[in-house]
Parts: sequence; structure tokens; C-alpha cells
Amino acid sequence: MIAERLQALRNYMASKNLDAFIIPSTDPHQSEYVADHWKLRAYFSGFTGSAGILVVTQNVAALWTDSRYFLQFEDECKDSEVTLFKQSIPHAPEHVAWLCDSFEKNATIGVDYRQFSKSQIDYILSFTKPKNIKLQNEPHFAKEIWTDRPNLPNFEVTIHPLEFSGEATASKLAKVQAEIQKQEANFYLFSSLDEIAWLFNIRSSDVDFTPLVTAYALVGLERTILFCNTNRFNENVIAVFEKLNISIKDYNSIASTLPGITSGKKIVTDASSLNYACFEAVNGSFIYQKSLVKRLKAIKNETEIAGSRDCMIKDGVALTKFFIWLEKELATKTISEYEIGRKLDSFRQQQEYYTGESFPAIVGYKGNGAIIHYTAPEENSAQVSNEGILLVDSGAQYKNGTTDITRTVWLGGTPATKLKTAYTSVLKGYIELEQLQFPTGTSGAQIDAFARVHLWKNGLDYPHGTGHGIGSFGMVHEPAQGFATGATTERGTAPHLPNQLTTIEPGCYVVGEFGIRTENIVVSKIVNETTFGKFLGFEALTLCYIDTNLLNYEELSTFEINWLNNYHQIVLNKLSPFLNEKEKQWLQDKCKTI
Repeated sequence: MIAERLQALRNYMASKNLDAFIIPSTDPHQSEYVADHWKLRAYFSGFTGSAGILVVTQNVAALWTDSRYFLQFEDECKDSEVTLFKQSIPHAPEHVAWLCDSFEKNATIGVDYRQFSKSQIDYILSFTKPKNIKLQNEPHFAKEIWTDRPNLPNFEVTIHPLEFSGEATASKLAKVQAEIQKQEANFYLFSSLDEIAWLFNIRSSDVDFTPLVTAYALVGLERTILFCNTNRFNENVIAVFEKLNISIKDYNSIASTLPGITSGKKIVTDASSLNYACFEAVNGSFIYQKSLVKRLKAIKNETEIAGSRDCMIKDGVALTKFFIWLEKELATKTISEYEIGRKLDSFRQQQEYYTGESFPAIVGYKGNGAIIHYTAPEENSAQVSNEGILLVDSGAQYKNGTTDITRTVWLGGTPATKLKTAYTSVLKGYIELEQLQFPTGTSGAQIDAFARVHLWKNGLDYPHGTGHGIGSFGMVHEPAQGFATGATTERGTAPHLPNQLTTIEPGCYVVGEFGIRTENIVVSKIVNETTFGKFLGFEALTLCYIDTNLLNYEELSTFEINWLNNYHQIVLNKLSPFLNEKEKQWLQDKCKTI
């Protein structure tokens, strides 16, 4: 199947005199997770991971992705011609230099400008221009190949109410308009779906696991245009928007609307999210900056933080009931990884405000846990029994918040010494970073190592960043802040500020043996103020017991033991009012003092 698709693409390339074609994993909005309509890279490569770039020439099909997906690639692409190129830094554009080195001068590379940001095209051109290699826009390259391609999503758009958002659309728009005036501009153009959902307080179901709306937004001082198919809005939403001088134009009309409305005007935008097709459609001049809305959205208001606290209780109750069920079932039979993931979702469905998972649950038994973004197949997934190690990474979308949690549990038997060492080192690393005090504005790259230091002491490490931002009924991987080793990545360079929600998730993975990860969502807050400035610390919001069966107690300091006992007491106090007596007793045993 993949071979036939690649051959059809090569035939198209030959007809257009193209020497290569680049297919990214994104959509016109630079989204991490995309609607089925935009899963072109997966269609032509067979690789379904959320990050990766496919490059096709007449002789080679090459895919670049990072270490989170190496094992997944080997499994999904083992029978195809697609070759893996291992990125040393996630999302790094290493394919560009390789591609330019592969050709002499005057070659032509095909791309769909809608899938590349202005910044990305500029970067590619910095390599191609010296060799007179041309880029050619081919927005319809898949039309005659992917004949059953899914349509663009067309679900109803709803208002995210003030009781959950905590700030009215008018207030948010006023902040954008103030920035327009500050820049002496006329418009602010937004492309990122999560920014548009936040700015207009709208939600839908366009992207799996993420309640976003496929749209562009052009905010002006006197009027604002939302480019999104008009049939998706009911009369009540339209009436709300009309009061705010927001008009709705069809999504695909942006290319024909921008040239006229922007003629001679100044437009503020973020070059890292503006796609190149929109860039070419604008008839005015640009002022580039890191998105204002991205910065505003990262700082959660009191309502959003209160909502997150509430949905963590709901999530914790669901997880407690799930682990009780799992323990009981495994006492008498085996259960597939896939079934375990579905059962966990069923417990979350019982909670108020639940709308769905925030990403596909990762249920990895033994060696499958080492596949960092593993998805258990419905057919022939591993059978889990009451022995060995199980990693469960899952999350939920509630109307008042988004969750993401990982727990690693021991199901029975005698664990190997290296397994206990790794598990203990991961927990120590989590505590080290969660308890850190640091200056406001510190970047993720500056403090990522605190989560790794105990692993390093044992010759261990993990091949991913230590954490990412979390949305409020939004993206589970929300930019910009996080923890990463790379000083060039957004998560590595973005500052940590008060009232941000971020995950801390160190891990350890041994191929074919086990995967370990412990993950909580934390909120940042000012914990100290001195003559040297304001200092931040973290408070864990996630509420779920941490399995103590794999801990080497002698490797834990008194401080770390006290931290674990205190955390377990918080979990017990917060969740017990929502559990029956048997469930309380079970949780008390899991949270007993060590």
C-alpha cells in the first residue's frame, strides 16, 4: 500500500519536474495533532507518530523523527522502503541540509505552502538559494492520489462559558487591540488553533483529543474577522459575536480576503505559526513578534486554576477506581493493554464535565513501556498478567481543565535490582525538580537537569524533555514553557512565570525490558521574594498514589521520604470524600506511611 502511494507521488513529481517533495506532519496552523484531512505524512509513510518529516525523491523515501518515536517507526515501517533518520534534537530541521546536499544546483523541491510557516520557509531558503534550488508550491499534490481523503471537519462551534474560561472575549480582544496600537499597526493575524480557541472562547471537536476549531483570525481596531465555515455557528453564537463586532467568513475565503483588506496596512503576527500561503496573500507589511496570545494564554487565571484543581480530583477518583479494578481483575485473569486503556476511559466518563481523552492512552506492559508514545493496538495487544511492570500514561479533557498523568506500577513477582534503581531515581528526579526554588523568568533548559541528576549518578537518562505546558480545556501539549535539554527549543527557552500549568515527567527506558515514568501536573507560584527578586516554586495538582513497591527505601533521603508521605496524605484527604469505604481502605493502604 505504502509502495503504491509513494510511486503515485513520484509519478506526480515527474509530471511537475520535481526532484523532491517535503511532507510535514502539520496542518496550515502548525498544529501538533491534526485533523484526519491533514495526515498526509502518515498516508504516504505509514508512520503515525505526531512528529516527523517525510522527504521523497525518485530514489529515496526518508523520515526524520526524534527518539520518542524510534521504536514506533521500526514497528510501523519495517516492511516499507521508508528509511529512518534519527533526529538528535526533536523537531530540528535536519532534513533540509541533507536534502540540499543530495542535489546539484537548479533542482526543484515541491511543498504545500499551507503546511509550512513563514519561519520554516525562510530557513529552507537559506539553504536552497546558494545552490539555486527552487521551492515550488504544490497545494493539490495529493488530490489524485488520496481519493478518499477525509473532508475538513465541520462540527458545531460552541462558546466556552465564563464560568470555565474566567475571562470574557471582549477583555481578551482588548488586550490584542492594545498591542496593535502599541505597534502602530492595523491588524493582528492569528493562525494557531489553540490561540484562536482561547481568544474567542470557542470550542469544537476538529482535532482528535483536543477541543479546537479550525479557523484563522484577523483582529482589527474596529472589526474582527473569524475565518471559519459559517454553517458551524448557531444563532446564539453569531449574536454574541455581532455584539463584539466579530464577523464570520468561510474558512477558505482567507486567501481571497487578505489581499484587499490588508492592502497598505501593517499586520502583527507570529512568523512561526503563520503559514507561507497566508504570508504571500497579505498585501501589506508585517511586524513579527512571538504571539501575544500564546504568552497571555500560558498564564492561567484564578478560574482556570480552580478548574484544574477540581478536575484533578475527578481524575484522581477515576484513576483510583481504575487501579482497584485492575488489581482485582488481574488476580484471576489476563487483560489486554487495549482493554485496560478503554476501561480507564470508562471510569473517567463517570465524572462530571468529562468530554473525552486528551491523547490516546499509553498502556505499555513490560518492554512495550519503553516505546515512549506507544499505542496498544485493538487487535493482538499484549496480555497483561499479575506480574511485571506496567506503564500507564493517560489524560482527559474536562470542561474546566485538561489532565495528563503517568504512573508506573508493579503487578507482582520479584523486581530486578536495576529496575528498582531506575524507578527510585526517576522519583527522586521528580521530587528534585518539583521542590526546586528558582528565579522568575528562568528557562526550562536551565533547570531540566535537576530531574536527571539522580539518574545520571546511576548511568541512566531519558531521551525526551522533562515536561510541557498544559491547556485549560485545550491542548495537552500547550506552548510555550516546559523543560527540555535543548536551549534552541521553545520549551527550553520560554520563561517560567507564576500561574503556569506544566508537567514534570522524568523517566527511564530499557528497550525490550521496561519503561518507567512518573508524571504530575504542577502549578508555578511565587514562594519567596528577596533583594535578588521573586522566586518560583511548584505545587503538584495531580492526585494519584505513587506505587512504592519498586522503591529502594535506603536510597531515599529523609526529605524525599517526608515528601512522599506528605503527597500521599494530600491524595488521601482530597479523594477520600468521593470514595466508598472499601475504596478508601484500598487507597489508605497504597498511601500508607513509609
